[in-house]
Amino acid sequence: MLISFGISYAEESQTIQVEIKYTNGDRVDFNGMKLVVYQDFDKAIFLEKQLESSIEVLTVPANHRYKIEVYANGMYADVAYVQINNTPKEITMNIPLSGGLKFEVFYNDGQSAVEGVRVVIKSKDGTEWRQGNTNALGETIRYWVQSTTNQDDYYIADVFLGDLFLKSHYPIKLIPGLSKNEKIIIDIPKIIEDQIIINLYKDGTTKISNIDETHTITLTNKLDEQSVTANVNFRGEAYFSNLKPGVYLTKIMPNEAGNWPELELEIIGNHNKFNIFKTQSVKLEESSNILLQEIESCNCVAFRFDDVQDYWLNDVQIQTMDVFQKQDLPLTLGIIADSFGNDLKLLEFVKQGIGNNFKIANHGVGNIAFTEFSFEEQDSRIKDSSQRIKNTLNVDSKIFIPPQNRFNEDTKQSLLDNGFTYISSSLLHGDPPPFPLTGEKLYQFPEISTTGTFDPVQNVFLGESHELTLVKTLEGLEKYGFAVITMHPQEFSTIVNGTYQNQLNTNQIFELKTLVEKLQNEKIKIVYLDQINLDSQTERIPIWLKNNAEWWANDQIDDDTFVQGIEYLIQQNIIKIPEQFIEKSSQQIIPVWIKNNAEWWANDQIDDDTFVQGIEYLIKNGIITY
Repeated sequence: MLISFGISYAEESQTIQVEIKYTNGDRVDFNGMKLVVYQDFDKAIFLEKQLESSIEVLTVPANHRYKIEVYANGMYADVAYVQINNTPKEITMNIPLSGGLKFEVFYNDGQSAVEGVRVVIKSKDGTEWRQGNTNALGETIRYWVQSTTNQDDYYIADVFLGDLFLKSHYPIKLIPGLSKNEKIIIDIPKIIEDQIIINLYKDGTTKISNIDETHTITLTNKLDEQSVTANVNFRGEAYFSNLKPGVYLTKIMPNEAGNWPELELEIIGNHNKFNIFKTQSVKLEESSNILLQEIESCNCVAFRFDDVQDYWLNDVQIQTMDVFQKQDLPLTLGIIADSFGNDLKLLEFVKQGIGNNFKIANHGVGNIAFTEFSFEEQDSRIKDSSQRIKNTLNVDSKIFIPPQNRFNEDTKQSLLDNGFTYISSSLLHGDPPPFPLTGEKLYQFPEISTTGTFDPVQNVFLGESHELTLVKTLEGLEKYGFAVITMHPQEFSTIVNGTYQNQLNTNQIFELKTLVEKLQNEKIKIVYLDQINLDSQTERIPIWLKNNAEWWANDQIDDDTFVQGIEYLIQQNIIKIPEQFIEKSSQQIIPVWIKNNAEWWANDQIDDDTFVQGIEYLIKNGIITY
């Protein structure tokens, strides 16, 4: 294949003719290929072009050295160096052969084939290259895509049931010229044996009853169009069992007025209760004035670090948490209560971070799903874990992360009984959306994306690229109004012969730092998990304090008068100070920049949070005492 590019420059130009071949001498298909060109020793890209023709002309300024990289299907393939003086140059680039890739998809038993799911092959930057559906044996056709010769390159396979996302499977490596079968196990059963309950409500709070006419509900699987019908009993409930997992269309009869909506229910075994509400009649002339309500959004992301525990990968845990410490960013820590408190190195690090960058979440005791226990057993475990965290960290956590992300109605009731206000599970194992951001007694903010995922074939956690995590995070923000990003220590450790080592995976830490940077560039706030709800900070700074700040900045009132206003903020808990900072000090000199902050804040040049951070600095450093 001959490639060239055309660009005009003021200085003298010359041409480079590039021929790209496979290592066996065959010419390549240019589709999905691009060249990236660097000039001299500059690390910035000089030219990047997606190839659209087999023959083009590359015209570049003469008297320069060029580095030319070729990428195929998003994978690095080859590099060439050429010095351009006063004569044209011709170069040949040899890229590795493609690799063959066939997928075999199974249910969670690892043996039953899944028919009709869609498998999408992507490079780690999120670009889609191939997709297709599985047959009755759970197999896709064999795809031939560029092999992965660079150690950092890999493919990702996203699995969908209709439009329902099920799993990301990665990293997938391909050897040049060879073919492989990739087994994917999805975390849903072949048959949902649990009873599915659908409740019919004739208004916002009242179910239909025996005084209403008899109703039936029909569920139709969107994939195979098989239907099943059940009667609604006198309690307004219809029961279904032994369903295949999938997306089902609902049809409720009778429905002459059209008030019962036809919905799509995702029935995949993660929850078994659904509510359908009767809608009110709307006149045709009024319907055009009805607008879709926008989803409430905090425009924020909470990082959740699960499985914090003694001794195990403790250096990795500390160094991962330290990323947030050094950047002064909020991080919610999931403490396994019965496995924490004896590792003094880890304990002291966490203690020092509480009130600065760390918020504590209760991650239960042991690693057994709460759905395995009765209400009484769950309640006992919640009380036990809460007391253990109180004893070791002197924290009354109101955030609960259920072990294995699994919980049920008993879990929620026990959490409410014990004063919890937040639960963070996952989309797969938690309740279905919506997830309100205001007015809830128990807020549910599930995991939306992760920095790693468990590979059942290798039996290890593997880190994700920041691109993939960012894409899922942004999708969550758009769909739910927030995102929770879950991290585990394992994905930040090095792995030797399938065993985690207590040594930091610097590549994955780089991915984490890059993810944080990308979020900040998108102007997305990073918050604690209990700051996602929009009513999490109902106390506002009073207007009179802004007046005080302006007068103080202009020397119209003295320091003592201004400090009295600050004491009000502390008493009203608008400024929260950790216990270790509550101490007296003879230091009374207030830095000049604090006065500047006060003036800027009074003139709305900085926000409340920035102003409060300055005041917290004074208190933490003993300049202001109370």
